[in-house]
Amino acid sequence: MSQFQRFLAKRIAIAAALTLVAVTVIFFTLRLLPGSPFTKLVASGNLSEQQVRDIMALYGLNQPLLDQYVLYLKNLLTFQFGYSIRQSRPVWEILGPKLFNTLILLVPALVTTAVLSTLLGMYAGWNRGSWLETGSIVTTTFLRSTPVFITALLFIIVFSYSLDLFPAFGMREITASPSGFTDTYLSLDFAYHYVLPFTVAVLYYSGDFLLLARNGIIEKKGSEFLKLHRAKGLTETEQLMRAGRNSLLPVLTYFALRLGMIFQGLILLEVVFGWPGIGRQLVTSISQQDFPVVQAAVFLMALAVIIMNLVADVMSAYFDPTVSSGGGS
Repeated sequence: MSQFQRFLAKRIAIAAALTLVAVTVIFFTLRLLPGSPFTKLVASGNLSEQQVRDIMALYGLNQPLLDQYVLYLKNLLTFQFGYSIRQSRPVWEILGPKLFNTLILLVPALVTTAVLSTLLGMYAGWNRGSWLETGSIVTTTFLRSTPVFITALLFIIVFSYSLDLFPAFGMREITASPSGFTDTYLSLDFAYHYVLPFTVAVLYYSGDFLLLARNGIIEKKGSEFLKLHRAKGLTETEQLMRAGRNSLLPVLTYFALRLGMIFQGLILLEVVFGWPGIGRQLVTSISQQDFPVVQAAVFLMALAVIIMNLVADVMSAYFDPTVSSGGGS
């Protein structure tokens, strides 16, 4: 087995252990919450004590905690998420559309800001000390450090209520009843509702990519290989492109990490805009103590983050000769 293969096996084992820890924490955290999913229903008189006991037996909530945990692990690791307690339908029927709504908002936003902010950061780093560098750093740092719900509320106040240009809430008109993918996601109604949350997400992510690209260019600007290219008569733009290509690994690594975190959504952004994504659904399910939905949602989020961290580690070890497969540099 080569050194890289040993490194890969070690990272996969760590990822599997982290997944087990993550699902274990969410299982016991939910069981430690006060009350149960049926407390309000009993208090309101909608369910009797006997009916609650019957439902708990149906979902296995009356079994010993260890038995519940073993069954929970078995179901999660085979992607059998069960049925929602509150909605009485398969968990994946609830989470699938919500997850897709989150991805269709945040993946294009992440790709857009990664491309534009990286190019701007490269140019700003090459022209260090210019007004463009100062202005771009100040603006993107301000946007990144401002809570996303503040930026979202500001956009709603300005573009929805003051200028009446875009709707403030939802993914489509309340009266709309689309059928099929094209009617749902490729309609003018969807695009009209898409503009504000998409723009806020792009601005929120922009600072990280800009600073990574700028710092990479600054590190490479005085390097020997650029002096050689300059001696060959390459233009400033050609030198910038070569410096940018050699400083992209941190940007690609961060992109992979961010892509994994997208599966949890921007919860506050989804709540403010009323976007029917997985983050908003998670908040609702936690408040309702809908164990199967919360467990499945957190499992998918944790799995995505762990997998993309693994991808980032492997990319760094494979493409960067200064990073050893043993984990050091």
